[in-house]
Amino acid sequence: MRKITVLLLLAVAFAWASSAHAALVFHADFAQDTAYENSWPMKTDEVITVDVYVPNVPAPGLISMGFKLTYDSEKLLVESAGVDQGNWPYPFEGGFVDLATSGEIQMAGFRLKGLAGNNIRLGTVRFRCISEGTSAFMLLDRQGDWFVLDSEQQTVLDGDIGAGVLLATIRPPVPGNINGDGTVDLADAILALQFLAKTNQSYVHGNADVNADGLIGMAEAIYILQKVSGLRQ
Repeated sequence: MRKITVLLLLAVAFAWASSAHAALVFHADFAQDTAYENSWPMKTDEVITVDVYVPNVPAPGLISMGFKLTYDSEKLLVESAGVDQGNWPYPFEGGFVDLATSGEIQMAGFRLKGLAGNNIRLGTVRFRCISEGTSAFMLLDRQGDWFVLDSEQQTVLDGDIGAGVLLATIRPPVPGNINGDGTVDLADAILALQFLAKTNQSYVHGNADVNADGLIGMAEAIYILQKVSGLRQ
């Protein structure tokens, strides 16, 4: 009897483990270099193209996806938006994109076989800053079942989105903050020196210049070092 009970418990545990998964997470890549950012500085009339990724899709993979993106339409203008056609080729070329509601982008797409793994691109949006300020860039669940696994049960993962995911905050640039994280610190000083020595591999924000020339050079390096050392407030 004890042996049967143990076997039943093991069977239940195995079934639960098979169905369990790490919650889906979502990220934004503003520099399109597969390095995710949660903050991005923009000045009026600047344009940026941002990719939306889900980096941790479990086997057997997704056969569909769909979501809603929101942003401040008084700060940002959508110049274009599209589904990653290579990953989500159906229902038609370009995928489903709805821009009818101001401040909102809806996307959806399908495929015949499940897609699992890391760094899976869902879609791309091109923003133009029309007024400086702060805008939350959010991913929300849309009506229906969209993040569906290619399994017999067709497990739906939309619940992983919860009340919404803050992908990033788009905000005005900070002078000297050339790595774009919102603060001027030692990391900016190191990046500035690497940039001047032409040895850096990271994205450098030109809109963080301190003398209005749109370039990152010695003036910015000196400014950052002064800020870090406390010589400049």
